[in-house]
Amino acid sequence: MSVKIITIALLVASTLLGCATSTYTVGNDFASQNVSKIIKGKTTTQELVALFGQPLSKTPVSATDEKWLYHYVSSTSSAQSYVITMDVTSSTFQKTLDVFISNGVVINFTHTQGLNPTAVKVN
Repeated sequence: MSVKIITIALLVASTLLGCATSTYTVGNDFASQNVSKIIKGKTTTQELVALFGQPLSKTPVSATDEKWLYHYVSSTSSAQSYVITMDVTSSTFQKTLDVFISNGVVINFTHTQGLNPTAVKVN
């Protein structure tokens, strides 16, 4: 087999292979380790801002109450294309801090975070 035919075969094969990666984030990252510093009935809105920055949203609930939401998502997806198949992987990290405030003081809050990896093979 000639070098020319091998070179052409490799070029054709390489055009049928490929990969792509995409990364995105939503919201502003916040310091999850500071959640333990929140004290119900004591922590003020000024202290929340010092601990976590400005929330993603502030929703009025009544004349004296509001709900603050801190939310952050970071995701990376990769696709590897082969001649007749494709592998797709995705990894998403998400965290949420939901805070209920009355008269400028934290009354209650919930915090969740976790990683959600997925993999798909397409034939």
